[in-house]
Parts: sequence; C-alpha cells; structure tokens
Amino acid sequence: MSHRPERRQLPLIAVYGETAANAEQRVAELLDAAGASPAEVHTLIAAIQAGAVEGAHGEVIEMDTQAPSGSDPVHEGWLRAVEAIAGRLTHIADRTVRQAQAKAAALETQPTAPSLTPPPLPTPVDSVGEEQVHHVLEAAERAFVSLTSYTGFDRALSEEILMVVLKSVSAEQQEGYIRQLEAFIEANRERLGQLYGKYGPGGKFADESRCYLTHQPESIVVCERLDTVPMWLEAVWNRELDAELTLERFTKYWRFGL
Repeated sequence: MSHRPERRQLPLIAVYGETAANAEQRVAELLDAAGASPAEVHTLIAAIQAGAVEGAHGEVIEMDTQAPSGSDPVHEGWLRAVEAIAGRLTHIADRTVRQAQAKAAALETQPTAPSLTPPPLPTPVDSVGEEQVHHVLEAAERAFVSLTSYTGFDRALSEEILMVVLKSVSAEQQEGYIRQLEAFIEANRERLGQLYGKYGPGGKFADESRCYLTHQPESIVVCERLDTVPMWLEAVWNRELDAELTLERFTKYWRFGL
C-alpha cells in the first residue's frame, strides 16, 4: 500500500509584513497631507506593489537559463516550473492592479461633504457584548455555509475569536457592522469563493492543521477587517490570541493566494 509523501514545509517570509504595513500607512498619510485623494492614494500604493511583483517575475523568468542541460524529464520539469511560477506572478500583479482600480472607483463615487475640521478618530472598544458576537456570527455562518456547504466548524472557537476580532470595529461602527459585513460579502462573494475553494473544506490545498481559520465562518469577518483595518486587527489579534502564525498564513492566503 503506497503512502503519499509528507508535503515539505516551505519557508515563510515573516520579516517584511509588518514593516510593509507601517510603510504603507506612512506613505498614505504623506500623500493625504499633500492633497491626494483616497482613490489616488490607493491606486499609487497598488502600482508600487504590482511593480515589486513584476520585479520578482523578471528574476523568475531568468531562471529558465539555469535549467539542467539535456532533454531529460528534469530539464523539462524545470522549464515547466519556471513557466508556472512566472504565470502565477503575472496573475498576482494583474489582480493587484484590478482590485485597486475597482476600490478606487468605489471611493470616487462616495459622496464627500465639505468639512472644516478633520473627522474624529475611531473610538476603540474594551469588550464586545455576547449578543453582538452572536449576531455577527450568524451573518458570517450564513455566508460561509452558502459558499462551502460545510457545517463542521467549532462554534465555540468562532465566538472566542470574534470576541477579539470585533474589538477592531470602532464603537461608532458596532451598531451597523452587520450591514457593513453583508455588503462586504456581497461585493467579494467571488473572491471568498476562490479562497474557500482552494484552502477551505474540501479545497485543493486544504490543511486545517496549518490554518484553522479557512474552516471557520469567522474567517469572513477576518477578511473584512484585513481589507479595512489590517493593522488594528493585527494588533488586537497578537495581543489577545496565541496564534500569530495562523493570522499571518491566512493573510497570505487572502491577499496573495487566490
């Protein structure tokens, strides 16, 4: 009886994520102070990110000249691997720009009211009530089950995680957060379907032991917060949950794995 060999663990780049997030926030602040619109800021940052991917793409293409000589399967396999990776990087760069353009277009259509004073800073919350957690979880469960047909998740774990994740929702937004979440789900249904289709229950790359969030409905809330306030989410998560690597892996799936 044959056994599939264990999948080799690939090294994770864990050095630059926080540095890049801080740099992005600083650049956004400087551009905003210089008078750039939110849509323009978002487009410019996405262009820089896509350019970095394009640089990596160029280096990958050069690797086809390093293929082992001869016409044996090793040589052919090398060339096919280079081609596959180059194609994937092209997809990532294109998707980064497309998503930025879509978000920029949405920002431009939002009505803006003139204001002489800057908007108040969001008010953090020290705790989230059980009723709010239950209502948000019910909305997340409906969407998760409709996307995956999976009901074998751990509801107690969902509640525990949402108690923390919902602390990255300001006091001003708590009351209307379910509507905000449902709007996010509607706008990102295809993207969420791709995420769970690859990494969720029954997905091609499903591995619950490496990242249990892909099998939990609260992951939809995590996705929404990653797109809205990634640094705030990371701060409350790392402060209160002993699972930093889980969020890091899930973030990579959501941002770069589709």
